[in-house]
Amino acid sequence: MGNITGGRLTALAATVATVIAGSSGVATAVVLTQWDPPRAVLVAGAVLAGIAAVVAGVVAWRVRDRALLAVAVSVLAYALSSAVPGVAITVLVVVAQGALLAFGVMVARGALGARRVLGWVVAVAAAGWFVTLLALSTIPLTELPQAALDVAVSLPYLLQAVAYLAAAVLVVTPLFRPVRAGVARLWDTAEVR
Repeated sequence: MGNITGGRLTALAATVATVIAGSSGVATAVVLTQWDPPRAVLVAGAVLAGIAAVVAGVVAWRVRDRALLAVAVSVLAYALSSAVPGVAITVLVVVAQGALLAFGVMVARGALGARRVLGWVVAVAAAGWFVTLLALSTIPLTELPQAALDVAVSLPYLLQAVAYLAAAVLVVTPLFRPVRAGVARLWDTAEVR
């Protein structure tokens, strides 16, 4: 019973971490459209994501789950990037992107069906997040019209949101196993079919 509960708690921690990291991407893209969430909310989200990532990472390290460890490292690096100054931000964001890409590839290579598709969604979105963020910092965007500039600046953060939220769907699975078992039990005992 403890192992099942531990697996569910780990899945919950990983889900919380990835959802907060994905929400951060949405919040950043929305900030660029002039809505400014309070700084305290962003800091609290980063702290909560970091703590959840550490919990998931420690468990993943102990059970040698490389995919879960990769997503935990990604979220932890991203959460820490909001607390450090200067070049360390860039380094931590690149680590987060690389670890998320590795997570997506590991899941895609080891799964079938919808999990495989979601793994590739994570991998492609993480790679797109890296490329578009790199392009933003290296390509001058001064000649773009305002509408295109808004899209170009928001795109990396929307890709970040897609990558982390798809990762959340992948790590939430153990939380729904009891529901699936309950539905199967109800179906097996149903009088009307």
